[in-house]
Parts: sequence; structure tokens; C-alpha cells
Amino acid sequence: MLRLFLGLYIVLAIGFAGAITAVDHIFTAVLEDPLEAYHRDAVRGPAYSLVEQLRPLDSAERERQLQALQPHYGLQLRLLDRNTLTLNEREQALLASDQLVVREKLTQFLARIDQGPQLLSIKLPEEPSLTRFYTIAAYVALGTIVGIFLLFWVRPHWRDLEQLRLAAERFGDNDLSARLHLSRRSNIRELAGHFNRMASRIEGLIANQRELTNAVSHELRTPIARLSFELDQLKQSDPKQRRELIADMYADLGELEEMVSELLTYASLEHGATVINREHIQARHWLDSVVGSVALEAEAAGVQIAIRACEVEYVSIEPRFMARALINLLRNAIRYAGRQVEVSLRQTGQGYEVQVNDDGPGVPVEGRKKIFEPFSRLDASRDRRTGGFGLGLALVRRVSQSHGGQVEVTDSQWGGASFRMTWARQE
Repeated sequence: MLRLFLGLYIVLAIGFAGAITAVDHIFTAVLEDPLEAYHRDAVRGPAYSLVEQLRPLDSAERERQLQALQPHYGLQLRLLDRNTLTLNEREQALLASDQLVVREKLTQFLARIDQGPQLLSIKLPEEPSLTRFYTIAAYVALGTIVGIFLLFWVRPHWRDLEQLRLAAERFGDNDLSARLHLSRRSNIRELAGHFNRMASRIEGLIANQRELTNAVSHELRTPIARLSFELDQLKQSDPKQRRELIADMYADLGELEEMVSELLTYASLEHGATVINREHIQARHWLDSVVGSVALEAEAAGVQIAIRACEVEYVSIEPRFMARALINLLRNAIRYAGRQVEVSLRQTGQGYEVQVNDDGPGVPVEGRKKIFEPFSRLDASRDRRTGGFGLGLALVRRVSQSHGGQVEVTDSQWGGASFRMTWARQE
């Protein structure tokens, strides 16, 4: 704190000194003529009286007269030879018109006695040394008072900055729960708020990364174990069994490839590594192509899939990610539907919405938020034909959020699930 205080105090002192000097010079320059006229008028009377007394006398008598008068004046009286002085044209003109010449910062006055070379010099007495002492003491007192007030101002700032430093140090030492709590009167409260939001964001990202890493390792273990078992069986099987095992191995590899693909897509959206570049595309054509990509899966599952409504002519989306999100919604609906799935695209007041309805068992109310978390599934089974990987709906949520929207699930008109994904219109 001492370092901060001294730095501010020195800067403040230099600023005050510079300001005082500048103001003094400015006032001196602006008020030079009025001040000179004021002092000339103030001394004009005594100067006239002295000149009238000295004019009839010769040089020697003038000296004696001034010595006799000096004790009765609080001014320094002298006779000067005009030829020994360097007078400019303005000063010579003033003397010629019997006016006083003001010199030495308004402390010396020259008056013409007669046409001769002698001039009367009237000089104000010097300021007493005690006045200088009091001036210095006044500046010292001013500096002390300013220092005391500055200390009271610096102390709470330093205390808050020290708390911020300690919180940042704890956070850097892996204490991710470190937060900064300052008074409402603190001048760095806004900075503390930014620090807390940054810390919360980083803590959340690291927690998500740890959770994702643990979940990935768990999810990879199942297909890898199956592949290992199938390879062992392959050595001991006959040709017919080998073909079946090889087919299963290809299925497991496809499962791994699909999971890695979804995982990479989710991670890129989660960490903000992917830039969303929207395009204005024809809505009906895009919706037909997405539904067509899952038509065979629906047919194999005995589910009829149809487009109920497309009330938008053009839509602003990132085609690849939005198509992936809608495919995930449709696959999820096909997986659980009894006989039918419907999809619709509409325009809302602030953007667009896609709604996917099925006639399956629906989603329990207590699980409607959980299903959008990565690797979260309501199915107890880990078979990919029932529960999937738990990444599909999490990816849907991230795609919707990256477009400025959200996704939610309610009950459909058939009693199944109704997924509603919205996103904002791009201006």
C-alpha cells in the first residue's frame, strides 16, 4: 500500500505544483497591466511629494534630504543616474510624460525629478523572512492534509485490490470455488463481478470437461470390450460365425465412429471453438432433405414420419449443425415412437421453431431437464438401440443455444413427447 500511496502522492504533488505555477503565470500575464496601473496609482502620491521637495535642490542637497526623510518612510529612497540604467522605449516615454516606471515585479518605482539625469527610486521593502517561513509552513500543512485524505482514499482501494489478488492467487492454485465479495461502495465492485463470472465460467467448463472425460471413458469401454470379446471369438469360430462376428464388429466400429463424431461436434459447440455462420436457405427444401435422411430408419422401425407444416419460406440457420440437431430429434422420436412421428417448422414473433411430436411413452416431468445433459439417459439399458449415447439431445441444446434459442420437451397431442427447438431470427 505504501508504494501505491507514495506514487499517487508524488503525482498529486507534482500536479498541484504545476497547476499553481501555471495559474500564477497566467494571472501574471493577464493582469500585468492592471496591476502595474494599480501600484503606480498607489505610489503616485508619495512620489509626487518627494519630487516636489527634491526639485529645487542640487544633487548634494538632494542626497542629504533623502537621508533625512528616509527614517520617516517605510520605503527605500535612492537617487539613480539615468544614464546607468537600461530603459526601454516604453519606460522612457513614461518618464517623459512624468509618470512612474514600475520595475522588479512591481516593487521598484522610478520618477523623474527634472530634466536632469537624476531619477528618484522608490522601492518597497523586502518581505520579512518570517513570511517566507509561514508560506513554507502553509504548503507543508497543505501537503500533510492532502496526504491524510489521500491515505484514507487509498486504503479501501488497496484492501479491495488485495482481496482481488488473493482470490486470483487461490484460483490459480486450483481453488476453483474462489470468489470475491466486496462492499457495494467498492469502486472495483464491477471488476470483482467480472472476475466472479469468469471464475464461474472456467469452473463450469472444467467441471464439464471432467464429466465429459469420465463419461467418454465409460462409454468407450463398452464397445471396446465387445470388440475385444469378438476378436477372441473370431479365432475359435467357424466361417459362418466369423461372418456374423465381423458384422457385429463393423456395427461396433460404426457405433464408435458415430459417438466420436457427436462428441467432437458437441465439444466444439460447448467450448465456442466453432463459428456459427448462418445462411438464408429455402425452408421446405431443407426440411424435406432432413426428413428424407431418416426415412429408411423410420421405415425399418415401422414408424410413419411426416411433415405436418412448413409455414416458413426461407430460414436463417447454420445448415450443417441445425440439420444434425433436427436429425437427432427425429431419431430420438423414431426410437421411442409407437407408429407415427410428425415435424413442423413455424415462424414465431422473435424467430423460428421446429416441433417434433411422437406417440411414444413420453418423458417423465422429473426427467425433462436431465435428458439434455451430456451422457444422461432415462433408460437403464446402455444398448444403443434404446438409450443411444446420451449426446444427441445435449447436442440439440447446444445447437439451439448457439443460434440464440433453446429446446424443451412437453407432452404431444398423442400422449408422447413433443420436442420444441427455437432459435432467434438474424437481423
